[in-house]
Amino acid sequence: MRKVYEYMSKEEKVRAIEVLRVDIKELKQELQNEYPRVVKDAITETLNRYQVEEKWLKNEVDRKC
Repeated sequence: MRKVYEYMSKEEKVRAIEVLRVDIKELKQELQNEYPRVVKDAITETLNRYQVEEKWLKNEVDRKC
């Protein structure tokens, strides 16, 4: 996924961070629901990936300022 970020402008990266934050919030809410273990594991894995991507993008934007 990070390869795609190389082609994005700073404004697009900031927008991507905003979208990731919304998705992260929704995923955290989904973890509160009663799902089978396999579904919760998938949600947790996705949540972790999104958090890493958000952090990486934030560092990338901060570094370019």
